[in-house]
Amino acid sequence: MKPNNNKLDVQRFSRYGNAYLIDGTVLIDAGIDPREIAGYDLELIILTHCHFDHTCAASEIIEMTGAKIAIHEEDAKLLDDDYATASALFGERAPEISPDILLYGGEIFESDNFMLEVIHTPGHTPGGICLYESETRSLFSGDTVFPDGGIGRCDLGGNLSDLIRSIELLQRSIRKCCIRGISMSPMRTSPRRSDRHWHTHENSHYNESLSLYYMHKLYK
Repeated sequence: MKPNNNKLDVQRFSRYGNAYLIDGTVLIDAGIDPREIAGYDLELIILTHCHFDHTCAASEIIEMTGAKIAIHEEDAKLLDDDYATASALFGERAPEISPDILLYGGEIFESDNFMLEVIHTPGHTPGGICLYESETRSLFSGDTVFPDGGIGRCDLGGNLSDLIRSIELLQRSIRKCCIRGISMSPMRTSPRRSDRHWHTHENSHYNESLSLYYMHKLYK
């Protein structure tokens, strides 16, 4: 069933990284204070990838709400690895997470009010995903791309060639959209400088050529 309106009920929470609560029932990423989710009828947590700043509160939120958890199969294999999850960078052990749903790309999560398409976008991690809501043209991009044209770093088990292909896929698939930038952590490459920054990215309109332009500018 396709949503019958052009507004998406989204709430943003931030701690290690941004997380987005859709329609009060679906949480995208879990790098937050779990108490912020108390009182919501949460049904599902979708992890855009396996890194600690996107997963750290997942177990507590599941215990609080009984929500199921979904992640791409390639990143599911890495969830118990302190280094592949970047948990060691935060001085932590990998969170204990047992996925209920393995994603492969192409899945649709929908209700009367939204329809989220899973797009497999490896590069930052092998199993990184983006989630696209076509009615509102909203892209929840994890650490694949950012609203200012930045891209996810590839030196924590990622692959630059894969990331280039993933962004090319987004360019072909999505013309213009509103990117919901996720990262507040040193997991990105700035479009202006190659060092790492701590930034919160608010929603902004996305030019479909911007990230690929900066990628070539940084890495040619």
